[in-house]
Amino acid sequence: YLSFQDGSEDPILQSGDADEFVDELIPQRNASVVQQQTVGIDLIPTWTGVLVIDGTEIPQDQLQVTPELGLIQFTPSEGLAVEQLRAGTNTVSAIVWPRSESRETAARTIAWTFEVV
Repeated sequence: YLSFQDGSEDPILQSGDADEFVDELIPQRNASVVQQQTVGIDLIPTWTGVLVIDGTEIPQDQLQVTPELGLIQFTPSEGLAVEQLRAGTNTVSAIVWPRSESRETAARTIAWTFEVV
């Protein structure tokens, strides 16, 4: 299950069944981070997905995916879909689905925000 740095559980993930397939949000909800912060989601290994950062879907070939861990990450860099995170509030949506199914029929969206300082 997902927990905040202070040890409490993420109320958004706990409100549905997302805690069954999400291990961690990267960075955590409402965190303060730098512009080149790696962004991602840690799922159970039987799930996969893509990331959308401030409305821009990150192409599959720009994601760092570790399927055996269920880890999907993206680090902004020059020449990529997102070169740096913008100052202020950023929104990430992870569109996720079981590997045994398709995005078209089984996708769920987990969204969260964090601050870039």
